[in-house]
Formats: sequence, C-alpha cells, structure tokens
Amino acid sequence: MKTRDVILAGLFIALVFLATMFLRIPSPDITGAGQVHLGTMVVFVVSVVFGPKMGAVSSLGMVLFNLMAGLVPWAPVNLVARPVMALIFGYVAHFRGAGGRSIPLNILAAVLGGIWLVPAMYVGQVIMFQVPWAVPAVFMANNAMQIAFAIIIGLPLNAILRPQWEKIKNKR
Repeated sequence: MKTRDVILAGLFIALVFLATMFLRIPSPDITGAGQVHLGTMVVFVVSVVFGPKMGAVSSLGMVLFNLMAGLVPWAPVNLVARPVMALIFGYVAHFRGAGGRSIPLNILAAVLGGIWLVPAMYVGQVIMFQVPWAVPAVFMANNAMQIAFAIIIGLPLNAILRPQWEKIKNKR
C-alpha cells in the first residue's frame, strides 16, 4: 500500500466519523442510539470515486464513532455491515469499467447497498438487544433514510467534486 493510500484512508475515516458525529438527526429507538446521519453518504461517495476497498476502509469511521460516542455495542455490527455495504457500493459503481461515472449504476449501487444494510442492521439489533423480531422493524427507516441521503446528496456531490478527486486518484 502506498503512502498516499494510507493518508487518504485516514482522511476518509475521519470524514466519515465527522459526518456521523455532527451531521446527524437523533431519532429515539429501543437502544437509545437511533439516528439518521450523513456518514453513509460519505462512504457512498468514497466508494464510488475511489473504489470498493477504500470505501470499506472509510466505513471504519462509523465504528470509530460508535466507540467514541459510547455506543460500543453497535461497533461489531457496524464493523461487519458497513464495510460490506461499501464493497457493494464500490463494486457496482465500478462494474465493467464504469469507474463510478455512470449515474444509473451509482443509483443501483446505493439501492443494493441499502438492500444489504437495512436487514443487516435489523438483525444486528435483534441479536444485540435480545428483543423480539418485530420490535426493531419500526426503526429500519433510519438506515433506509441514510441510503436515500446517499443518493440525494451523494450523487450531486460526486458530480461536483469528481474532477478534483480524479486528479488525486490518478496520482496514486
């Protein structure tokens, strides 16, 4: 791994952490930790521009948030769910050499990532808090909203920032 990649990974982890910590709307749930945040949107953009591996690494910012915000029980769930989500984002966005430049593929990437994320977080909540299966279903909307923000905010942000990021990416 090149030094530039390590620096970018650290930067993206920090950006995801900050977007999760400060760009969020708390929404009470059975765990007291429910929220809609923009960390998922940052992971989406990183995955689309820099590929699935960098996206997966960037998702560790959400695990760091869990540890720093006292939401430690969520860290293992996010350690599994978020990197897989980022891999889905990145692999679909880069399918057949698209390189994250195809809007339809990017939308599909976000939708498929959400199809993974929403049930993964649901199952994680059931396992962690030992609640009946029906209880956390009410809170699945939080993660669905994060995917919606990834599409609504992430796609335009990708288009605006892509020229600058391409310069950084191509210097690797």
